[in-house]
Amino acid sequence: MSSTVPVGGSCSCISRVLKVTIITVGKDKDRWISDGVAHYVKLLSRWCSVDIQTVSPRTAASLSPVEIKRIEAEALKPHVDFRTTVALSDSGKTMDTPQFAAWLEHVQSTGGGQVRFVIGGPYGLDDSILRGASEVLSLSALTFSHQLVRLVLLEQLFRGFSILHGTDYHK
Repeated sequence: MSSTVPVGGSCSCISRVLKVTIITVGKDKDRWISDGVAHYVKLLSRWCSVDIQTVSPRTAASLSPVEIKRIEAEALKPHVDFRTTVALSDSGKTMDTPQFAAWLEHVQSTGGGQVRFVIGGPYGLDDSILRGASEVLSLSALTFSHQLVRLVLLEQLFRGFSILHGTDYHK
């Protein structure tokens, strides 16, 4: 993360609208998460397009977490373009909110107009996805359910774009 990327006031970026794709394992089980996701997708629509792709591989409770992550990775790979893929993992790089906004601006200007975020299942992402990703980010040192991560990511995207476009939301 370069600290030389400007942040704040107004978005000097790019007339191109960033396309954000979120690829995730499993559907939302709770309505409040689905409602929150829909809320932030709508709010983000003025600054970027958001597409959420869900894969639901069949796994058995008798499988180990390693085996489950491997099966999930095989289901995720056809949806992932590793040139523009950000894997979300508790072991990833951390940023504060202004750094994340600057990173978004950088991605928007240099990432070919698109970025893909990959969210694993309950056990996280398989090492093959983490190694292949262009970047691995952590949203927090805290542990969240994989479903809640979708909502947290969308809120942080909205907060980052709010900073870039000079709105008061981020304060």
